Amino acid sequence: MRFLRAYFDGELFDPANFARMLAWNALFFPMQYGYGLMRFKLPRWMTLFRETPELIGHSGSTGSFAFYAPREQLYLAGTFNQFDKPARPFNLLLSIPTAASGAAESHR
Repeated sequence: MRFLRAYFDGELFDPANFARMLAWNALFFPMQYGYGLMRFKLPRWMTLFRETPELIGHSGSTGSFAFYAPREQLYLAGTFNQFDKPARPFNLLLSIPTAASGAAESHR
C-alpha cells in the first residue's frame, strides 16, 4: 500500500511526467493502458446506468492487483490465491468503492 500511495502522490516519479503516463490507449474493452498503468472503467450502459469508479493501477496474471480510485480517494491492493477466473479481482474492485461510498453517505 505504501508503494501505491507513493506512486500516485508523486513521490516516485516527477509529477510533471505523470500526465504522460495517463495517456490512455485501448488495450481490450473496457481496459485501457498508459505507460505502465491500466485504467479500468465500465461504461454506464454495462451497469444498468449506475456510475462505477475509475480504477487506475495494474493487475497481475495470478490474481494480484493494485489500483487507485481517484474520485473516491481509495487505494486497493490484494491478491487471490487462485487464478482460474481472471475477472475475479475486477468484480471485487468494483464492489469496494461502491460499498465505501454508500457507507460514507449513510454517515452524513
